[in-house]
Amino acid sequence: MARVASSPFIDILLKSLTHDTGNRLFSINLRLLLSVLPYAPLEFTSKVPLMAIILGRAISWRDRPFIDLASTVRDGFTQTPPPNSSLDWEVATSSAEPDIEMPEHLKPRWIAQLYIIALYGAWPSNVIAFVRDPVSYIRGKNVSALYAVDWDKVWPPGVLATRMEPLIRDFRLHPSLVIFTSTAELADDKRWDRIDAAEFIARSQALSNSDQQGAPRAGLFDEDEQSPIEVDQTKHSSRLGKENELLRLEAKFTSRVRKQYLYHIGRLHKTSLRLNNDEAEIHSFVNRLKAQTSQIAELTAQLSQARTDASQAQQKHVKWQGQLRDKVASFREEKGTWQTEAARIRAELSEVYATVKAQREELAEVKNDRLRDKDETAHGFPAFMRCKEALQEAEAAKAKCHEMLKASRQETLEQAQAIEVPNQKPTIVRSDVGTSGTDVKPVQDVGIYVQLLEQAKARTDKLERENLELRNALLTHQQVDKAVNGDSRNDKSFIFGGDNVV
Repeated sequence: MARVASSPFIDILLKSLTHDTGNRLFSINLRLLLSVLPYAPLEFTSKVPLMAIILGRAISWRDRPFIDLASTVRDGFTQTPPPNSSLDWEVATSSAEPDIEMPEHLKPRWIAQLYIIALYGAWPSNVIAFVRDPVSYIRGKNVSALYAVDWDKVWPPGVLATRMEPLIRDFRLHPSLVIFTSTAELADDKRWDRIDAAEFIARSQALSNSDQQGAPRAGLFDEDEQSPIEVDQTKHSSRLGKENELLRLEAKFTSRVRKQYLYHIGRLHKTSLRLNNDEAEIHSFVNRLKAQTSQIAELTAQLSQARTDASQAQQKHVKWQGQLRDKVASFREEKGTWQTEAARIRAELSEVYATVKAQREELAEVKNDRLRDKDETAHGFPAFMRCKEALQEAEAAKAKCHEMLKASRQETLEQAQAIEVPNQKPTIVRSDVGTSGTDVKPVQDVGIYVQLLEQAKARTDKLERENLELRNALLTHQQVDKAVNGDSRNDKSFIFGGDNVV
C-alpha cells in the first residue's frame, strides 16, 4: 500500500475525486482512497489541501447527489464547476454511469462518514480550518486553481461549516487541535513514526465514538457485505440462514484478527529492532562516556597547567607593567625638560627672527638710500661735468690771472722804479727836434697805475673766490661719488652669512 501511495495512481485518483461528477465513481474512488490512506499517512501529508477539497465535495454529496454541468441547477443536488483548462481533464459525468444499486458500505452517507472519520483522525486542525473558511484555507496553502471559476464561487460562505457540524457533533476533542495549527500539523512528520495501519484505524474510530453510536459499525477495511439472503418462511431455512450469517461473521472476524495479528507482529518486530538499536546506542553512549571521562581528566590536568602558566605570565606582566610605568615616568620628565628647552629655544628663535626682521628693514632702508643716491648721481652727473669744465676754465683763468698778475706786478714794479727815478733826479724834457728825430714821451701819472693795480687785485680776488667755490663743489661731488661707488668689501651682513653687500 505504501508503494501505491507514492505512485502516480494517487494523483489521478485525487483528480477524479475533485472533478468527476459520477456518483457511483465518486463512491468507489473514495473507498479506494480510504483503503490506502491508513498505510501511508506520511505520503498523503503533502496532498492534504486536495483531500480537504474532496472533503468539501463529500460533505455536499452525502445528502445531495452530483449532477452534470449541462443539467439545470436544482435544489437537493450538487453541481461541480468545470475544471481549469490547464489541467486537460475530461470529466466523467453521472449520465454515463450504469443504473445499478450500490452496496450498503458504498452508500453516500456511509462512505462520506468514513472519510470524515479518517481525515479528522489524521489531520483535525486542517479539517476544522477548511470547513470554517475554505477559501482562506486554500489560498493560504497556495493551491493552484482547479476549477474555471474563483474559489469564492465554489462554496458559499458558511455552508460547509453548517453541513459539517452535525456530522462531527459526537466526535471527541483531538489533541492536535490544542497543540498544532494547520501549518504546524503538516510540518510535523514525527507524528507518524510509530503509527501503523491498525493504530491509525483504532485511533480514528475512538475519536469518532463509533462504538457508542447507534448506527451499525463498519471499519475502514470491512469487506463487501452481501445482500440479505431471502430465506424461506420455514424454520429450517431460518436456522440455516442464521448459521450462514454466523459463519460469515466468524470468517470476517477471523480475517480481521489475522490481519491485526500480523500488524501487531510487525509492530512488535519493529519495537524489538528499535530496542536493539537503542541498546546498541546505549552501549555506544557508555563507551563514549568513558572516553569523554578520560578526556575530561586530561583536559582538567591541562587546565591546571594552563592556569599555572597563566599565573606566572600574569606575574611577569605585572613586573613588566611596573617597568613600563617607570619608563613612562622618566619619559614624561624628559618630555617636560624638552618642552622647557623647546620653549627657551622658541624664545631665542623669536628674538633672532626679530633681529633678522630689523636687519632686513635696515637693509631695505640702505638699499633704498643707495638707489636714491644712484638716482641723484645719475641726475647730478651733467652738473658734475659742467662743474668740472668750469673748474678747468677756472684753472685756465687762474693761470691767466697769475700771468696777468705777474705781468701787472712786473709792470707796476717798472712803473714804480720809473717813478722813483724822477723823484731823485728831475727829468728834463728836451725838445731837440733837430738833433733827434724821435719824440720823447711825457712822464705818465702814478694814479693810473694804482688804479690798474686795484682792478687787477679785485679780479684776482674774484677768481680766487670762484676757484674756491669750484673746489668745494668738486670735493662734494667726489664725496658723493665715493659714497656711491666706494669700496664695500668690508660691509658684512648677518642675513647673508658674511657675504658682501652690493
